Amino acid sequence: MSDARAAAYAARTVRGLVFSLFVGGAVAAVAARWFVVAGGAFLAGYTVLATAAVVHGQRRRGLGLSLTGVGWLLTAVGVSLGLSTPTGTPPFVVGVALLVVGTAALVRPLERLGIGTSA
Repeated sequence: MSDARAAAYAARTVRGLVFSLFVGGAVAAVAARWFVVAGGAFLAGYTVLATAAVVHGQRRRGLGLSLTGVGWLLTAVGVSLGLSTPTGTPPFVVGVALLVVGTAALVRPLERLGIGTSA
């Protein structure tokens, strides 16, 4: 197998893995209301994406994806514990904060390319 074919096969495999983790997490959250399982699936999917970003030399994107994955897991844990309980609120708040910080780390490089700017 040539290097190009091996790379294409690896890319398809990774895309399929990430797709199945995200769809599986969504199904777990919506259909079964297994929020922690869904958060774990999202964390795994974002970890695979972050690893791929770091391999390609995109450390900021890898950091943003990692923070977003942990944010989804903590948000899911907070929701599963119950937002009206004292134990459920802190993980939820920290999770949402990590989602915001992770998303900001992902979006910021796009502004340097002129995408998303008002000027």
